[in-house]
Amino acid sequence: MTEQERIAAIYSVVPGDKPDTLTLKELATPHIQSDYASLTPTTVSSSVYLLGYGPTQDGLDVYEFTAASPWLRYVDVKPQIGKGKNIVNTFTLGNEPYVAVYTAETGIFEIYSIESDLGLSKPYQFYRNHELAISKGFTTIKIFTQFGQVVFLGYNGTNGYVAIYTLAVTAISTDPEVPPLLMTPVWSHQWAKGWTRFAFFQLGGENFFFKTNTWKPNVNIDHVLDDLSAGTTEVGTRLSLYAAQELNNVEPFVLGSADPHFVTYISKSGEVTLNRFHSDCLGWTNMGKLNTRTGAGSVVPISTADRQVFLVFG
Repeated sequence: MTEQERIAAIYSVVPGDKPDTLTLKELATPHIQSDYASLTPTTVSSSVYLLGYGPTQDGLDVYEFTAASPWLRYVDVKPQIGKGKNIVNTFTLGNEPYVAVYTAETGIFEIYSIESDLGLSKPYQFYRNHELAISKGFTTIKIFTQFGQVVFLGYNGTNGYVAIYTLAVTAISTDPEVPPLLMTPVWSHQWAKGWTRFAFFQLGGENFFFKTNTWKPNVNIDHVLDDLSAGTTEVGTRLSLYAAQELNNVEPFVLGSADPHFVTYISKSGEVTLNRFHSDCLGWTNMGKLNTRTGAGSVVPISTADRQVFLVFG
């Protein structure tokens, strides 16, 4: 692995020279330890950290985001989650940070609470091998909140199967070292296969998500219904998005008074676009473009108290 592959680029979003425009300003190019499959942000005790993971690793590499030089500070801890995990997500429940890891072959979710010293609890485990909401084979896992509930959506891009689960805190756990959690299946459905690059966002307290299809080229925005057992409904379809089939990454972020935006990235050209969702969920306004480094694998939004930044790496 070359040095170039281990350099991340950090960009800050700043207002453009003209109304309704944004630009990306390069802040730093810090080194990272490995070419991770994912770098996932989380907040622990008011500090922002990034959790680096690749499927050949036993544990997570941890970096503190400092919002000034050195920007990324490697933390000498190694929380263990085991090899072969496919998806790593983080979320907050009851004011406490958690990390959820998922293995597609077995369909097992393992959910750890993150301690103040960045250690992990023993995992709460969940899987579902029958309807409602079989948990095996997901290629996408997205976590969001709905009316104060933590919700998981899983989707299998190979066959189109989709399911929703809720996660709640229980009074006690049977093992005091395992978080007192309960995951509950609430909905499953058959979509078309080929959906990818999901980006969840909120308008008026309601949850929506953007997605693109690479099997039958399409761009959609869907709405998560208030009654989770009713699932989702399509709001806009066949929407026009620049270079939709060339995109490698689409990530949501918010600016201003929680205005929803998304960033796109094309690995072969290094082109990044910044876009603001329209309130009718039938399109977006392009706010700016920038050519960054080519060949990166991921774009990670990082939100702090006073700025929105992006980490381009891989």
